[in-house]
Amino acid sequence: MSKTAQMVLKIVAAGLAFAALVCLIVGSWQDMAKGCGCLKERLRKRRCSEYDDYNDAELYQ
Repeated sequence: MSKTAQMVLKIVAAGLAFAALVCLIVGSWQDMAKGCGCLKERLRKRRCSEYDDYNDAELYQ
């Protein structure tokens, strides 16, 4: 094969690989978004307020 044909085949292969990657990302976008939402919710629940260590009942007596 000539060098031109080899170069064209390499470009086509790279384009198909990129298209496959894009399709994979788009196809699983909803699952990734759901996973990130769960992670954000977990992190939000773990974080406590800076005033949680005060006993409000004793402060207002």
